[in-house]
Amino acid sequence: MALRHLLLLLLGVVVLSTPSLADFKKPFPKPKPPIYKPPKIEKPFPEPKPPVYKPPKVEKPPVYKPPKVEKPPVYKPPKVEKPPVYKPPKIEKPFPEHKPPTYKPPFKPPHN
Repeated sequence: MALRHLLLLLLGVVVLSTPSLADFKKPFPKPKPPIYKPPKIEKPFPEPKPPVYKPPKVEKPPVYKPPKVEKPPVYKPPKVEKPPVYKPPKIEKPFPEHKPPTYKPPFKPPHN
């Protein structure tokens, strides 16, 4: 199968490299038909139009704005500091004297 591919490749190289097959004459191009261009027609100037009436701009009268009235300040009563609450001093309890441990005899259950 590889031999067949090699032969086809060789045949293609020979065909493309021969000058008789590569140089062929191109057919004579056909002349293109002329394209019709209509003649340019000059447009007549339009008749001048009379000017359009524009009424003068009328400014709007100013809108009445009442003067700003400042509000009176809100009454804030003065801050009264509360008198400090009396707290009696804490009395520290003295530590109890260290007593030696009392002896307890071991518990023995009665024998039945």
